[in-house]
Amino acid sequence: MARIVKVKNTTGSDVVVLGQTIVSGTYFTIGAAALHQWSSSDDVFVKVASGDLVVNDGTDDLDDPLSGWDWVVGEKLPVSDLDGTKLAVHPSYKPDLPGITTYAVWTGSGDDVDSDPTEIGAGELLDFDATTGNATVVKDIKFDHARFGRVWIHEAYMKFENGGEGDHISADVIASASLLQQSIDLDLIVDGDCVKYAPGGAGTGTHGFAGNPVLIPRSFSNDGDWDYDGINLTPNMGGTGGFRICNVEKSVHRYINRIPCYGSCPTYFSMSSDETAEIPTGYFLRATVYNASDTTWSVSIIMEIYREQTVDP
Repeated sequence: MARIVKVKNTTGSDVVVLGQTIVSGTYFTIGAAALHQWSSSDDVFVKVASGDLVVNDGTDDLDDPLSGWDWVVGEKLPVSDLDGTKLAVHPSYKPDLPGITTYAVWTGSGDDVDSDPTEIGAGELLDFDATTGNATVVKDIKFDHARFGRVWIHEAYMKFENGGEGDHISADVIASASLLQQSIDLDLIVDGDCVKYAPGGAGTGTHGFAGNPVLIPRSFSNDGDWDYDGINLTPNMGGTGGFRICNVEKSVHRYINRIPCYGSCPTYFSMSSDETAEIPTGYFLRATVYNASDTTWSVSIIMEIYREQTVDP
């Protein structure tokens, strides 16, 4: 059964939340497709924390604001929060979440998730050497959430030398391919690169999940094949759901867009932000240097991130 999430307006006057008017003293039921937006909203967090909105689990009012907010958020599968909203209400850009301690880290690499998963931050250095004959240089920046906890990115810093006309760099947030198998629970089909529920129902498909799927929000276009309320993943056969699942990697957010690298900038400059966004499980960063001049030049990048664990003592 799908999780029921209601909010009650206790302010004594009508309030508008995310475009929805809630009459004083009445409940509003948050639909499954909208739960991701509500659970990522600063305004909703503030109103629940202050008691202006009381969360109801379908049976009882959750008068404790923390319990109420936890019910709104639910237990999330990997879902990108890089959709233009903040993770939560913070007095600063440092993540401040119940039961979680985070530490600032300035790093020139991610984790080595393939060959050395026991050392934190031992991934490939973010030094890019563009050479004649190579149109691009690509490096993936991954974090081992299972071993070392959650990761948030805040800012990036960059320097470059000897760049030619047209040379530039971009960086995307990538959703990993959801893993499938063809042995049991064949409830799914693959349509292009989208994973959908079989039209004929359970057991009539060609594939099943081989692990937790990576959910790609479609809140802007509402053309997803799945809905997710924080606990229950349900197929949307009409193709109007809040999420897609893909069996190939997908770019979901352009973090750095075509920053020119013409000439030389020998000292790091900051691409600063007042935002801090989580890189969830199933997501990673991909930086690409474009060698339009077909010459030899270089770029170096460091990042300011927050993570739960910084060393493995």
